[in-house]
Amino acid sequence: MALGSSLAGAQGKTAEDQNRIDRTMAPGCAIGLYRPAECDRHTKASADRRGELKN
Repeated sequence: MALGSSLAGAQGKTAEDQNRIDRTMAPGCAIGLYRPAECDRHTKASADRRGELKN
């Protein structure tokens, strides 16, 4: 698992890519590795990307 500050807000090319990014990001948010603002930024970016992938 790769964790780094550049991962927050990352957007996948496909829905499965986005799932992988989200699964990598979630544990870091859960244990406090990332700041709450980074987790919030990622949650919003992920939702936006999922919306784009559906269109």
